[in-house]
Amino acid sequence: MKKLILLGTMLAWSAAASAQDGDQCPASSLPNVSQTNVATVERNADTGSAVIQLDVAASDPNGGALAYVFSSADGVITGDGSRGTWTVSGAGPFTADVAVTSAASGCTAHARFTYHMEQSPSE
Repeated sequence: MKKLILLGTMLAWSAAASAQDGDQCPASSLPNVSQTNVATVERNADTGSAVIQLDVAASDPNGGALAYVFSSADGVITGDGSRGTWTVSGAGPFTADVAVTSAASGCTAHARFTYHMEQSPSE
């Protein structure tokens, strides 16, 4: 039987993003993004697939509402607010991104998640 091991890291990055009026956002207006939880929901060693749950915590320095958009070229990812459900297959590595936009300033910060599934030798 093959075992899949899921290894993951989160890289958070915030760069000057465009505000709604086209001006660059100062760092003080960007949402603050941090990882709160990453969990494997389901793993299938026979097909080499996994369903991963991404939970993102973020805050707006201006106290506004936040919008979350998850994306990935690897597998399929859907988002529901600050939670993303990501389905991947193969060995990876896999990357997913989340863009967090402040309704108050229109500024966007980003976080990137990178995962790699390794197959252990058959037991």
